[in-house]
Amino acid sequence: MTTEPSTTEPRPGLADPDAGHGIYLADLVGTVALGAVSLVTAAWATAATEIATLVVSGGLFLGGVVAFGVGFVRAAARSRYEVVDLAGVFYLTASAPRLARRRFLGLWFAQIAIAVASVAVVRPPFAVMAPVWGVGLTTLWASRHGAFPARPGVRRA
Repeated sequence: MTTEPSTTEPRPGLADPDAGHGIYLADLVGTVALGAVSLVTAAWATAATEIATLVVSGGLFLGGVVAFGVGFVRAAARSRYEVVDLAGVFYLTASAPRLARRRFLGLWFAQIAIAVASVAVVRPPFAVMAPVWGVGLTTLWASRHGAFPARPGVRRA
């Protein structure tokens, strides 16, 4: 009896958990900045704090869009030679070491939680744009360091 390999188990040849540490640090700094500016704006709603929230949230949104675009194009290029799946790219399912997956998804979920909480207490709720940062950097990390199986019958040129 043969068994099919599970798509949720880590694949052989996973990257070092600290691979792409700079991408992780950027994600961490962005998340902390979003949390800090959202807290300050919730406590002291002034024109200055609202502008700060807009600048941080807008910067994270735009940076996330760029990171997502670069990561998506890079993942598409890898798909010529590897079986790249969306769960592995966007959620790091079976394509990243457990520590890296926990870090990136944890920060992304924290960004979502901050954004949801800010909707209730901050007007206007600019933070709803910020979680694009998390999904963009996760996609960028996966496109560079994610482990995907070789595409059968295809050899690199």
